Amino acid sequence: MLETKEKVMSALEKTLLSDDERESMTANPARQDEAFLKGAYAYLSTTALTARYSVISGIIEEHNCDRILDIGCYTGGLRASLNRHRAYHGIDISAHAILEAQKSYSHIEHTRFTVGDVRTVRFPEESFACVVWAGIGFGYSQADNQSFIDLFDKACEFCSENGILIFECIEGYSWIQTHIERVSKILNVLQVTYPLATVHNKRTLFISRKI
Repeated sequence: MLETKEKVMSALEKTLLSDDERESMTANPARQDEAFLKGAYAYLSTTALTARYSVISGIIEEHNCDRILDIGCYTGGLRASLNRHRAYHGIDISAHAILEAQKSYSHIEHTRFTVGDVRTVRFPEESFACVVWAGIGFGYSQADNQSFIDLFDKACEFCSENGILIFECIEGYSWIQTHIERVSKILNVLQVTYPLATVHNKRTLFISRKI
C-alpha cells in the first residue's frame, strides 16, 4: 500500500521548489512519482488553471464523444468536468497521482484509472472516441525526436476511427503542430491563456481528427 501520508511533503516544503528543480522532475518519466510527491505539479490544481478542464470538456461535448482516454491524467481533474454518462479512463505513470484520482472519482459510474507508461500500455480490443493529451511527454523530446513521434503514434493508435485527439501544450511548443499533422487532421487551434497562473500560464489547444 502506498504510504502517501509519510511521503507527501508539507505545503510549505512544496513551495520551495525552484523552477529548475520542477522542470527537471516533470521532464523525466522516471521521476513522475517524485514530482507528484514534491508538489511539482501542484500548479495544475490552482483555480487559475481550472478553466482548461472546462474548455476540453466543452470540446468533448461538441463532438459527442462517448469514451474518453485521458493520457497523463494526474489526479483525474478532467473527470469532474465531464458529463457523468460519458465513459472516462485516466492513465498516469505516477502511482501516487492515480491513488488520489481513485479516491476522488472512482465512485462515478463509467470511470477507470490505470497506473502505466503510455509508451508500453495496451488496451486490447478497446478504442476511444476521444484521446486527451494535456501536457504529457514534452520532456521526452529533449532526448530524441523519435520518442516524441512514437508518443503521437501511440495516442493515435488508441483513438477510434473518426475519433478526435485533443492536445494541450505550452504556447512555446507550437512546433508540435508538425507532429500532430502526421497522424491527424487539425480541426481547430485555440490560444488559451491563464494570466493568474505563475507557471506555464499560456496554453495552446490543438483539436484534430484521426486520419
